[in-house]
Amino acid sequence: MHCLRLGFIFLFMVSASARADQFCFALAETYYEQVYCQLQAKAQTKNLPPFNQFKKNNEQVQVSLLKRPAERNGIKLPLPVVQKPQAALATKPLAHAQTGIKKVTVIESPVPVQSENFPPENNFGCEFLTKKLRCAEGVFVLRGNQANQRLAKTALLAENTMALPAYSGGELNQYLTRTYQQYISKMCEIGLCGVTMTYRKFAYLYQDINSKGLDFSERFETMFGFLKKDKATMGVSESSAMPTGLSVSDCSPLGDTYYVCENQGRNFIFVRQ
Repeated sequence: MHCLRLGFIFLFMVSASARADQFCFALAETYYEQVYCQLQAKAQTKNLPPFNQFKKNNEQVQVSLLKRPAERNGIKLPLPVVQKPQAALATKPLAHAQTGIKKVTVIESPVPVQSENFPPENNFGCEFLTKKLRCAEGVFVLRGNQANQRLAKTALLAENTMALPAYSGGELNQYLTRTYQQYISKMCEIGLCGVTMTYRKFAYLYQDINSKGLDFSERFETMFGFLKKDKATMGVSESSAMPTGLSVSDCSPLGDTYYVCENQGRNFIFVRQ
């Protein structure tokens, strides 16, 4: 009986850790994928394919799959636009007449908010030290996911909001960088630093949401609410590892607190020590 009990505890711990990568909203890269996650949270995906299969369909198929459950649950489901953002065209301007933005230029990595002058080799004077990044302005430590007991008591409460500011004009790249910094900060605040989207995906999602005439800040608030609920009940693995081949050239400073590194489509967040 004692062995069975230990076995059950072990399986529970493995299951809890494995579920850390199953935060649906953290994996959603488009508006329709977010809608799928919203339906999943409401247990309304009975007749839908698994999420990884849903992602492989084009937008027309995704809309047809989502239409009825979205209508039943009062979720807006705009039809795909003719001129939609494409990940492969991330550096090219796109027309967004409905948003009041004449053109959108998406950069490959965040625009540094700091004013320091860094070396021209674009590594910002940094070098890796095991799971640390030592730069000219300080040492930054790799941060993965964190268990709930390590979080602030208010982290998962409804009062804790993402509160992304709305775009009100000016340089769009600067706006996206500042909102991305807020997004990264809030994800780390709820212990999900290890499952953040890359800046490239963040900027693409901004384009996708705006092209459908929806509110970017509102959508991220919805996402954050569901992630907090999931985090309150799901276990996470706190282990983090440096990927093979990660270079300082893959990293960009984000405000005074973070360095964000992208490797093979994944984010690695380094937090000031």
